[in-house]
Amino acid sequence: MREKHIPWLALVLFLGAAIMVPMAATHAVDFPVYYRATRVFLEGHGPLYGPQSGMGWPMHYRYPPLFLFAFVPFALLPFKFSAVLWAALKWAVLYLLVRAMARQMNFPSTGWWWLVPGCLSASFLVQELKGGNAQFLIFALTAAALLALRRRPWLTAILLALAASLKVWPFFFVPYIAARRRYAVAASTLALICLLTLVPAIHFGWHGNIGLLRQWTSQEWEPGSLSIDMWYPSQSLSGVLQRYLTFMDYSKAVDPNYLDIHVVALPTGAVRVLWACLAVLGYAALLLVAHARPSSDGWIEDSLAWCGVVILEPFTHRISLLALLWPGMVAGTLLARPGALSSWSRRLLYTATVIITLEAIIPGRLVQRLFQVCGVDFGVVCLITTVLVAAWLRNPPQEVAKPAEVPAQSAALPAAAASPP
Repeated sequence: MREKHIPWLALVLFLGAAIMVPMAATHAVDFPVYYRATRVFLEGHGPLYGPQSGMGWPMHYRYPPLFLFAFVPFALLPFKFSAVLWAALKWAVLYLLVRAMARQMNFPSTGWWWLVPGCLSASFLVQELKGGNAQFLIFALTAAALLALRRRPWLTAILLALAASLKVWPFFFVPYIAARRRYAVAASTLALICLLTLVPAIHFGWHGNIGLLRQWTSQEWEPGSLSIDMWYPSQSLSGVLQRYLTFMDYSKAVDPNYLDIHVVALPTGAVRVLWACLAVLGYAALLLVAHARPSSDGWIEDSLAWCGVVILEPFTHRISLLALLWPGMVAGTLLARPGALSSWSRRLLYTATVIITLEAIIPGRLVQRLFQVCGVDFGVVCLITTVLVAAWLRNPPQEVAKPAEVPAQSAALPAAAASPP
């Protein structure tokens, strides 16, 4: 990405922030949960976990105790000002992250390639930024950790440990990093996760912190596990299998208007076992891919890992699909290099981009509910995963890791020699 294009990126994000940041003070649905829970923590009254925490079911507090410590600076400010600051922070992080990714991936500076990551992730980013969730910041920490892996592995351990200590899903990348033969980084990350998890004991005491961790894990095992259905149509493999292979009763859900689309009525336990087997096989395949090419720059492997998080985790809310920003940028870079993708791979990628774009602009709650129940987002991620697997098989490491001085319009995914962020 050329320096002259960075001001344009800053301008686009600034305009978006100018429109959406003020909305955060009045329309955010997740931010008030964090704010109220942290105020309860600071004032020392009320439960931190359970149906009465946060704003009440289903908007209860669902993060480990460490998150409360991280959120204290926002909870000390007036609510509306804090909400605006929270949203502005995320827009600033988005700009810095996209700029760093574009530089390291040697993203083409000319052409329409920005449409690929933009179309694939924009609607999910907007939904997350509007809702005030912490998902984007956790994603940014994890993405920054993967970017640092090529030159600053010690920073990778710190950032990934912090992300996994604030929310569970970034732990997905710890075995992945070990599979890429960065064993010291993976071990350091595990040690730091354990250390960060114990930090709240400074305030709560050893037994108090252990008790809160038990409450948190017990709470998350109930509404967030495979034992009880979520209150939204999950876009993970688990959610799609349950909706197509079992009867789903939405009558007691927050929104009871979702359609039941099951084609067979298998026992729920059997479907969960099927998902567990497929998830283990899928994750094992990802680790084998990561381990197979130590000389590769790892951009395609990283993209497959991001798709794997969306597909394989037990529950995937739509805002989690903002992770498609990373695979989208890699796909755009591959599209810009002649021969990197086969003709059918290009068609699949174009199809996925068109589907996700149409889904974002077609109005109507009935249609949107149908898209979610049918798993359109899940299908798009599967298409992108297929394209990336084909690209991984088509591009040997020595071809993928081209020098950074290749012309931008035909640039390959860069090796570690690419300029750092």
